[in-house]
Amino acid sequence: ASARVLQMTFSFFEVVLTGANKTIEQPKATLDDADVNRKCHTVNSDYLPSLAPGAYGSSAYHNCFRTDAQVDEYLDVLVKQNAGVITKFQISTTHKGALHCKPFISTGARPSSLYLHALLHAREWVATSSAVHTISTILDNIKPTPTDTHDLIIVPLVNVDGYRMTWSGARYQRKSANEVDLNRNWYTPIANPKPPSPSSLIYPGPTYFSEKETMGLRDYLLKNRASIDGYIDLHAFAAEVMAPFGDTKEPVGGGLDEKYKTMNTKIAKAMSNKYKPTLSHQMYLVYGSFMNYAVREFAGKPSITIEMDGTDFVEPASSIITRGKEVYDGLSVFAAENAEFLGHAKEHSRALRHGRRLAAALPGASRRVRPPREGLAMVPPHPRRLGRHISLLLLDHRVP
Repeated sequence: ASARVLQMTFSFFEVVLTGANKTIEQPKATLDDADVNRKCHTVNSDYLPSLAPGAYGSSAYHNCFRTDAQVDEYLDVLVKQNAGVITKFQISTTHKGALHCKPFISTGARPSSLYLHALLHAREWVATSSAVHTISTILDNIKPTPTDTHDLIIVPLVNVDGYRMTWSGARYQRKSANEVDLNRNWYTPIANPKPPSPSSLIYPGPTYFSEKETMGLRDYLLKNRASIDGYIDLHAFAAEVMAPFGDTKEPVGGGLDEKYKTMNTKIAKAMSNKYKPTLSHQMYLVYGSFMNYAVREFAGKPSITIEMDGTDFVEPASSIITRGKEVYDGLSVFAAENAEFLGHAKEHSRALRHGRRLAAALPGASRRVRPPREGLAMVPPHPRRLGRHISLLLLDHRVP
């Protein structure tokens, strides 16, 4: 393992052993991080009037890490300026109940979609800023763009409640406001042999999908399983493009391990020479993660974790645009490699030329949804496919 991974792994277990109910000793620079960015906001406050297509990625918005309210405000302007490309609808609430997840949908003729979400862990601010910068670059229409071949569903801020806590003194907050690790709350057939206690930073919750955040995302993904052909979970800060599995050292099988290696090598190269392709379990075993769930539930479709480059969960604002470009480049390669990974490149290209849909023919499209387990809601096994060009699944942070 690299020195970076060793440092990250050591820090992770040090924090886990400390426990959620004990005080975590943090450097003063860490505690002051929110205040540093609030001062940055005062210097970079008048960015909304200058927002325009073609200049989103260079906006002063990206000069600072932003609060959830500012993320929402910025994205609302993007929606208004790109009417017909992006719209909203409600999908779920968070633990505190005042927030609603809303996807942004637009009509189009793309045969399939790709899904990316960020900030399951509240302290990883750079994941959200990179997702928002990626959205900005997509709308700037910088070529090539992932939307040349796919619709996109992007969730830039999953753990809103926890994110708010990081702006109020708990900068290293990892879990949700309900003190559950949202990247351990997904269904897994392989249980952790040493179940973490509620005080642990990797506490998975009382049941799979016990949390409103993961439940809402799961239901959305299951309803749209026929059209979504790839999944990315964005984290920080090991500079790795991870392939499954995280909860076992066994291979995925079926020839997919070789495909993951080929695809992830290209993604890592596109992002920067600091990234490398790895297997998730090589860092440490992860039970109940999103990637493990998606690769099993949506069999045959790629599900990866991107650990962004960095040196700590607290990053300087000067890294925002660099990290954002890396994620955009990685997503672009993920989109370009998707058809080859699925094994229907010719059919995919033909559908693009003629505007036909492949949803019914894609791997897993006809799979039946298994009966609901405790804590899981039943979803329709054959949802209607919505046509769209760019789908940005965002979080509306306003009280309804």
